[in-house]
Amino acid sequence: MDPTETADLTPHIAAQRNLLYRCVCGTEFRVDLNLGGRCPDCQRHVQPEALKTAMSATVSITGLEEPSHLSCFDLSESDELPQDHYGHFRLDRKLGVGGMGSVYRALDTSLQRFVAVKVMRQPNQTVDSRVAAILREAIAQARLNHPNVVTIYYVGREGEEPFLAMELLPGPTLAEKLKQDGKIPYADAIRYGIQVVSALDHASQFGIVHGDIKPANLLLTLDNNIKLSDFGLSSNTTSENRTESVSGTPAYFAPELLQCSNTIQSDMYALGVTLFELVFGRTPFALQGDTVRERLSTHITATIDFPQVWPNQIPREFASVVLRLLAKKPEDRYRSYDELLEDLQAIEPVSTTTAGMASRVMAYLVDQLFLLVCLLPFAIVILLLRDRAFKAFQWMVPIIAFISLIVPAIYLTFIYRGWRSIGRYLFQLRIVEENGLTPRREQMVTREVLRNAISWIGPLVIYLTLYYEGIGRWPDLALVLFVATDAALAIFRKDRQSLHDYLSRTRVVLATEKQHSNQLHRS
Repeated sequence: MDPTETADLTPHIAAQRNLLYRCVCGTEFRVDLNLGGRCPDCQRHVQPEALKTAMSATVSITGLEEPSHLSCFDLSESDELPQDHYGHFRLDRKLGVGGMGSVYRALDTSLQRFVAVKVMRQPNQTVDSRVAAILREAIAQARLNHPNVVTIYYVGREGEEPFLAMELLPGPTLAEKLKQDGKIPYADAIRYGIQVVSALDHASQFGIVHGDIKPANLLLTLDNNIKLSDFGLSSNTTSENRTESVSGTPAYFAPELLQCSNTIQSDMYALGVTLFELVFGRTPFALQGDTVRERLSTHITATIDFPQVWPNQIPREFASVVLRLLAKKPEDRYRSYDELLEDLQAIEPVSTTTAGMASRVMAYLVDQLFLLVCLLPFAIVILLLRDRAFKAFQWMVPIIAFISLIVPAIYLTFIYRGWRSIGRYLFQLRIVEENGLTPRREQMVTREVLRNAISWIGPLVIYLTLYYEGIGRWPDLALVLFVATDAALAIFRKDRQSLHDYLSRTRVVLATEKQHSNQLHRS
């Protein structure tokens, strides 16, 4: 983009239909947002789909008080290649347009492999400034050795066109995936977010701030992982330089960037917008105003537009993470990526492969046997005291029954602390919420009370019916009915959800190593 131009930040607003567009040939002309237009000089047609990407286009802005208009690359895939060869790279076809140049698939003739070549194509910049920009991107990106960062292979210059060659990924970008699918499944979105944070944390160790986090710069690999690309706007966290211009993507613009202050918290803000967009299929708020400054200032004043009806499959804690990432002041966001990573891992869904009935039954029987063995000494003492020989000590029966509660108390304490029961440990089972998160502590305790009713409520029922004959048989019947219903639901429901799981909103799934390493009960 032309750094001397401003960009229309809300092209979807009906009042801003007549926009100024700069063609790749250098000609400026008015276009209609909904109809597009044609360059009067080179007759190149501008598609309306290209104009609607202005909100997600990287811009460099200087005239913050001027009325906003559009200046962007022609996004047509039919652009001719600038030339066939760049160094020992033979360009094959265009892949897309980024904030700092066009990207092509190319054959590395020296190593006989396909790579991605980015060519700087900003006609209003001097050659020296373009070379400096592409070198800055290459140096920033090449010094990073991380599985979630695109690898740089080569930096060169062909005539007046600087270029870099990098790892070719199959894609698509998350922006393309959003356009195709509308939104990203929550579990995938959080997993992608964790990978981006890991990459940003690695970059911060070299003093690098990415400066342009957005779905268009997040590429998918063949194994459905994320690689972060486009460090063209990266800066040094230790730099004291402040410039007249401000760079970034308007929809992901941290408020402090208006004062040209760029820190890791600025990347966190952009990541917060990105995560919201991935999960809900839209940005947290629409930019408003007549000037560029007013529209960018929306980030300072606007409140996050969360869904009115919260989706069941998304944990409420996600909103807390987004609120902190999108805090207006940088100091109110996360202090470090480690802190952010911990919160993201806490709300990452775990494996949701439903456990089989055989393993669940065996785990249940092991747990019941263990609890009954622990309660057996108390039951024997109570039964002995019913003998006439110990009639004088029958007053101790209620006391012993009360003391026996120490068994479930100890058991539930371990459950509250996040331990698995012996049965679930032996048969590699875990409990998750409906959305795949580890249940809250109180939720797990409630579930275990219901699940083990026959072990500790059963003895209590026996005690009541033995010593209080007038109470009748209804406690026995109620317990039998509950246990039978509990088992019937687990057997006949398609999702194998028992009554105690239904009431506590949990599921039994197969445990994984990942769950062992990062899942703790929530407070």
